Amino acid sequence: MTEDMTRGLTERGLTRARATALWQIVQHGPMTQRELADLLLVTPRNVTTLVDALERTGFVTRTAHDEDRRAVLVRPTRKGTAAAHRMDTETARLADDLFGDLPAKDVATVNRVLAQLEERIQR
Repeated sequence: MTEDMTRGLTERGLTRARATALWQIVQHGPMTQRELADLLLVTPRNVTTLVDALERTGFVTRTAHDEDRRAVLVRPTRKGTAAAHRMDTETARLADDLFGDLPAKDVATVNRVLAQLEERIQR
C-alpha cells in the first residue's frame, strides 16, 4: 500500500512529506510557515524546504500577511486544493474498500486499538 501511495503521489509531483504539508494547509487555511512547522512537528527550516518545493510545483503561493508586515502566509492554489481534495476522496475510497463491509462494532474496535497504539507510540 505504501508503494502504491508513493507512486500515486510521485505521479502528481508530491512526496509524502509535501502531501502532508499541503493537506494541512488546505485543511487549516492560510498560515505562516511557523504555524505549519508547529502542526507538522518539524523545524521551520524543514518547512521552508517543503514550502519551496510546493511553491515551485504550483501547489501553494506565499503572500503578505494582512496584519503582520513581517510575516508571510502560505496559501493553497487551486491546484493544491484540488490535490488535497483528491487525497481525501482516495483515502475515503480506500477506507470503504477496506472496512465498508465490516460490522460497525468491528470498525469501532479497530479504531479503538489504533488509537491506543498511537497513544503508546506518542509516549
